[in-house]
Amino acid sequence: MQTTKQQILVLLKRAGSVTIDEAAGALAIASMTARQHLTGLERDGLVQAEKVRRSTGRPHYLYSLTPKGDEMFPRHYELFAQLLLDEAGLLTSADIEGLDADQKRSLLLKRTADRLAARYQFPVEGRGLEERVSAVTDVLHLVGGFAEWLRIDGGFEIRDYNCVFARLTTEVSGCEQHTGLMTQLIKWPVQHELLLNGHVACCRYLVYSDARAAEGLIANA
Repeated sequence: MQTTKQQILVLLKRAGSVTIDEAAGALAIASMTARQHLTGLERDGLVQAEKVRRSTGRPHYLYSLTPKGDEMFPRHYELFAQLLLDEAGLLTSADIEGLDADQKRSLLLKRTADRLAARYQFPVEGRGLEERVSAVTDVLHLVGGFAEWLRIDGGFEIRDYNCVFARLTTEVSGCEQHTGLMTQLIKWPVQHELLLNGHVACCRYLVYSDARAAEGLIANA
């Protein structure tokens, strides 16, 4: 069971930033208790407070994770880094002939994503879409360290807060390869968005259950 301080850190990881009252409401604790825990986390260097002025009334404070606080959420990059190095070692001069630097990175990311898909492939036959979404989220959590899914109108949403592709490259191709990885695993179209919320940015993947979405299904993935 998580302590209240741990719950606050997780809340900040998800929400980006919260006020004392928002933290209290989300965790069903008294505002005074939330204030005490946030103050303690700020003292430990895990949380920072930003004064926000309002049009009326007294200013309030928004609390968010510091870089040290963000490090409390381990990133499991060892596997990804090893696969990346393995694929780099397998590249031949013919593979990269005529490619510019961005194209070489894109090729390497695609091959690494394909290797991940092969390693963590799970059977989808007989599994509903919700079960597949849950399974692919487990894979993302294993690789990155913090992923979760939830139901939305018309389907499901997966959030990856420690996306290895986003961390290792700023190129759009990273998101494309990550989306391709998930599509291969669940054998269903996946739409990527970058979610910006307060002080947090995470990769958001939408999986719609409408059968018409299957038009984008990758055959033989």
